[in-house]
Amino acid sequence: MFKETRERSVRKSIGWRIVAVINSYIILAMYFTDSPLYNAIAMNVTGAVLYYVYERLWNNSKHGRYDE
Repeated sequence: MFKETRERSVRKSIGWRIVAVINSYIILAMYFTDSPLYNAIAMNVTGAVLYYVYERLWNNSKHGRYDE
């Protein structure tokens, strides 16, 4: 088990917000459909996939974490 430093948490939070904003921009700029509902669904599905990948990448990073 490991704990993470505050710096790591802040970096992860800021990094995720950047990824989420880019995801939203791409989905909205492409206008997949004329329906806001379907665009919102697309944003949530791609956001969930991106979040999974983002967390897996951070799990492989040792920056800012330490063993208990």
